[in-house]
Amino acid sequence: MRNIILVLVFTVLNVSCVKNDIIEPEETIETIVRGNVLDVERNKPIKNFKIVLLRIWDDWSVVQYFLNSEVIDSVRTDINGNYTITFDYIKGERYAFEKQYYGYPYYTESIGNTSINEGVINIRNINAWYPTILKLNITVTNNDYPPMRISSEIVGNNNLHFATIDIFEQEIDTIAYINTKPNSNIELNFHYSTGYSNSDYHYHIESLTTTLQDTISLSYNIDCNSF
Repeated sequence: MRNIILVLVFTVLNVSCVKNDIIEPEETIETIVRGNVLDVERNKPIKNFKIVLLRIWDDWSVVQYFLNSEVIDSVRTDINGNYTITFDYIKGERYAFEKQYYGYPYYTESIGNTSINEGVINIRNINAWYPTILKLNITVTNNDYPPMRISSEIVGNNNLHFATIDIFEQEIDTIAYINTKPNSNIELNFHYSTGYSNSDYHYHIESLTTTLQDTISLSYNIDCNSF
């Protein structure tokens, strides 16, 4: 009789443990994100623009920085620049657009870290623009402390950065291409360092105003001894 009671107690405990291990299904609700992507400088829709929706984890102690998100869906805009994403929103989670760093092939002005509300139609329009390419015909002399670096900066906007160009030759006639923003006030910064202190950094700045042209040709004679 005692053995029968022990078996029954063990069975009850075992069933209780199994029951506690059952994972409850996640509660989801259908959610829609839609909008339009516009080349805000040229006032025309951007087709084939890639939109990526992420689920974001905030527990930085568990998930490393480069693993703190999961792709939920991705779509491309149609000929009118429109897109729609329909997905199952897991309640308690957080969703956002993937940031398009360095804007290939477009630079974006309002994407990333945009919260998505559950169970509703979220309208998320995106302003972007296709970069203007500066074709630089450059004569460089006395580049005795290479590299001489060329950067493009938008006046009044320190948050947007473009790829730089490095020139290592001491004397050269060359053509270099650099991206910048159309229809904007721009500074081309030619700089190099002769040492390691702040006084060893030398700069020469050329100011210009870009247009809506895809490519703008410019010519510069850069004597590194002059700045």
